[in-house]
Amino acid sequence: MTRARLAFAAGGCQAAPMADQPLLLDLGDFDAVGVVTDVVVALRVHAIEHGCDAAATVGAPAGYQRLVVTARPSGHVVLGTRYSDLGRSRWNNVADALDRRGWQLDADGEGATRRYPPGSQASDAAFEALAAVTLAGAPSDVRAVTAVDGEGSSIVLGG
Repeated sequence: MTRARLAFAAGGCQAAPMADQPLLLDLGDFDAVGVVTDVVVALRVHAIEHGCDAAATVGAPAGYQRLVVTARPSGHVVLGTRYSDLGRSRWNNVADALDRRGWQLDADGEGATRRYPPGSQASDAAFEALAAVTLAGAPSDVRAVTAVDGEGSSIVLGG
């Protein structure tokens, strides 16, 4: 798969009322980390410039964990996943694996998050995001990535 590039307008990523198509992330592609790094950068730029959260959801096949990458206007990046779509065995395996990777369990016990402070490398969050979406036997296939901001506007990721 050819590396998808982010669409940038002068001064940041494009915001549109409706995104045409999701960004397709090929987890088997060597350059997947570069694509996810670009997504993290685009979210941070959008969040800082627009003063609202920006979030991208990495889809997953049925029975596997989705991942949400959220950028805050402060520059923080938060990776998060919920276990509600998982069977009990996979839930336990994913929760244990994320705990060993330093993720914090959500207050309700049904998900976990990993935070990156302002100034952290976007690639650190990208490598962790890729690890999280492939835990517990999740397939390394092509995933749809969609993004919206706190105002409800779609963020165009693919160009």
